[in-house]
Amino acid sequence: MSMLNTLAVAGGGIGGLATALALGQTGVRLNVYEQADAFTETGAGIGLGPNAMRVLDQWGLSSELRSTGCIPEYLQSRRADDGRIAGRLPMGQSYIEKYGAPYLTVHRADLHQILLEAVKKQAVTELFLNHTLMAIDVRSQDIDLKFQEINESHQTMALVGADGLHSRVRTSILGADEPVSSGHWAYRALLPMHSLPQTIQESHIGIWMGKRLHVVHYPVRGGEFLNIVVLVETTGHQSQAGWDVLRSTEQINADLKQVLQGCCNELQALINRVENWRAWCLFDRPPLQRATQMARGRVALLGDAAHPMLPYLAQGAGMAIEDAACLAVQWQRIDLPVEQRFLNYAQARWQRVSRVQQRARRNGTIFHADGWLRLARDTALALGGSYMIDLPWLYAG
Repeated sequence: MSMLNTLAVAGGGIGGLATALALGQTGVRLNVYEQADAFTETGAGIGLGPNAMRVLDQWGLSSELRSTGCIPEYLQSRRADDGRIAGRLPMGQSYIEKYGAPYLTVHRADLHQILLEAVKKQAVTELFLNHTLMAIDVRSQDIDLKFQEINESHQTMALVGADGLHSRVRTSILGADEPVSSGHWAYRALLPMHSLPQTIQESHIGIWMGKRLHVVHYPVRGGEFLNIVVLVETTGHQSQAGWDVLRSTEQINADLKQVLQGCCNELQALINRVENWRAWCLFDRPPLQRATQMARGRVALLGDAAHPMLPYLAQGAGMAIEDAACLAVQWQRIDLPVEQRFLNYAQARWQRVSRVQQRARRNGTIFHADGWLRLARDTALALGGSYMIDLPWLYAG
């Protein structure tokens, strides 16, 4: 099947759909290939910083996002052991005035659905389900895509790999390099907001920092639910494959009971309200070191396929959205060959995302600190409040 005037996107997640939307709005013809039998998104809540929200607003998604997401009024950091407030950072209108867009908390599935509906309205984009990419043959004039158990061969002028942590597109251009286990686990759940204490119901992001763990919670779905994540360092239960893992309620409750035994009663009471958890072993890759790790020839990587990161800066989705916007800008340079457009995209992006990867890893160390590092962290927060964790270099960039 010849599609030589079409750009192909592997992956129908947030990164892939953001790419399709950004490029489609410039008139580019695209094919998006998703291996699942439906366009769906798993997981729970995510944060979208002002850097990502400015892009999404430019794409015309402002009203939909604000109707389903929440704009926290402040971020409050607390010590997990005694519940003491360490710092408080105004957000809400303050962020809008400072960065030109709010910080938004939203359910991952809601963001995905909003992107999907916007892409479906584009006449230039075609969506393919049940297309598992198995082989990529880069020829002199085109790229040949072969799919598992489908007697089809699609040709395309260029390929964007937005196919996640275990990207086949990445392997095709960079070789096999398995993601790295962080030794951290994330336990995620949703709680009905009406059932919670009033202090939790206030529109804010809460962070509880403890030894080798921290807990984050914030409102999603118009404030009807609280998204809660317990992030724990552990030497056990590591997933060799790195895929998301669904563990039994008994296993999870046993884990959490053990790691939270030194935490304050208020935090333990909140955690004990959860009846159903999902658990993920967290993986990433070393921070990017050069542009050619994001693009080679007529193949480019985007989002987790290019730069997976730990969630300790809440920028996984944000960086994929920024990638897509940057790629759309560079793709419009029709005076340049495809290879140069992709290289320009990679050169514009790799240093920023590398910095975010590094800071995400560093935040994990700071949030989970003990001893002198914990003392230094708490002292800094006491002196500067949560302004110490405001991120102008990131949100204004």
